[in-house]
Amino acid sequence: MNKKLCLYAIVTVVAFCGCSFAPKYTKPQLNLPAEKPIVADGTATINTEWWKNYGDENLNLLIEEALKNNDDLKLAVARIEEARHRLGFTEADRYPVINAKGTASRQRTSAEASQLGYAYTSNYFALTADVAYELDLWGKIKNRRDAALSVLLSTKASKEALKLSLVSNVATVYFNLVSLGRQLQTTENILNSYKEIYEFRQKQYKHGILDEMVVQQAKAQYDSVKILLENLKEQDAVLKSTLSLLLGRTPSEIFDNLHNINQKLPDPITVPAMLPSSLLSNRPDIVQAEEALKAANFQIGVAKAAYFPSISLTGALGLHSFELDNLMQSSARMWNIGGNLIEPILDFGRIDSNVKITEAQQKEAVIQYVKTVKTAFKEVYDALVKIKSSGNKLTAQEEELKALERVLTLANKRYEVGVTDYLTVLDAQRGYLNSSLNLINYQTEVINSQVILYKVLGGGWDKDSLSKKDNS
Repeated sequence: MNKKLCLYAIVTVVAFCGCSFAPKYTKPQLNLPAEKPIVADGTATINTEWWKNYGDENLNLLIEEALKNNDDLKLAVARIEEARHRLGFTEADRYPVINAKGTASRQRTSAEASQLGYAYTSNYFALTADVAYELDLWGKIKNRRDAALSVLLSTKASKEALKLSLVSNVATVYFNLVSLGRQLQTTENILNSYKEIYEFRQKQYKHGILDEMVVQQAKAQYDSVKILLENLKEQDAVLKSTLSLLLGRTPSEIFDNLHNINQKLPDPITVPAMLPSSLLSNRPDIVQAEEALKAANFQIGVAKAAYFPSISLTGALGLHSFELDNLMQSSARMWNIGGNLIEPILDFGRIDSNVKITEAQQKEAVIQYVKTVKTAFKEVYDALVKIKSSGNKLTAQEEELKALERVLTLANKRYEVGVTDYLTVLDAQRGYLNSSLNLINYQTEVINSQVILYKVLGGGWDKDSLSKKDNS
């Protein structure tokens, strides 16, 4: 009868091992756009080092420096290490704890406390190995381990999202600095043009050709360009310090403002085709949100397991003796084996509250995942609109610049033959320079729009790279 009871007990334990109270995970379903190329050029993938397509070696070196030294990226790496060790901690819970223990004591018992009626001195020596192992009857340990793995993958995806953002920020700041260099040069030319107009108006005023109001208007225009030039210089200094911070440089290096900046904006590159649904695998922030959702799902199973008894097996094997000389003899051997069972009876709602907390956290994770996916598609839509709009504006601006260049050419020819005065030439020159300034802005806008699109498409990142090391 006792053998049958033991057999039933073993079968029951085996049957319950592997049981899990975590809800079955299902990815939230969303109404996604139809699967069609958003940019049709025949290319299906994104190069993970897409910024190299611009052919700017200075940009390549700056991004390489940022990926090596950026402080936020270093923090992300440290968080990954923390998550990896937490996973190792939960992995260890699947195995027994084995401790070696050594004991040596000498004690004198007084006559008043002695049952022998006289005082005596005794020794005690022991060498033992203790074992403790918790049976994972309800999947608590497994769910805790799976939650830790999902947290690790989420943390790694977060680092990849930060890396993608860092690269795009460095590229954007760099292109803005290149643009500012050209804008500064063009604005200085505009300032010289306004200065000539102002001086010409002063001469006209002295000769009584026009009144003072026209002179003051010319001076106001001249002063406004001075302010514009100072604003551009301020933007240049701020962007350079921003770039230094992104590169992880020291405070003294931030003040040095030493950067190799190209003098010419690169030509726009061809943006590759990508299916909208592929965002779900190519956006690290979406993978981060999904892994966080999985972790929250597993934590519900951990919390619900607390409703049921916790069973632990214990045992010890070793040597006990009252005399050190006899400790290593076979007669000093000892062993014991046992088990502990802890069953919650009355906890005043603690377990219930903890389960409800994990369920609420899972709902939050679902909402966050859905929001992340929606945000991703919005960002792609906005980026596509921006690329189309900036391209159209650039085309129109190029046409305007051609027209104003023609006006300037005609004004110079008429001035040379005495048909018009020099002020007409200066006005034509001013219009041409202002249009050149706008052209620089739109060229920068086109390139920055491409950078944004590469970012929101995931930058060629592959989610399979997350689990290769951890599951190998």
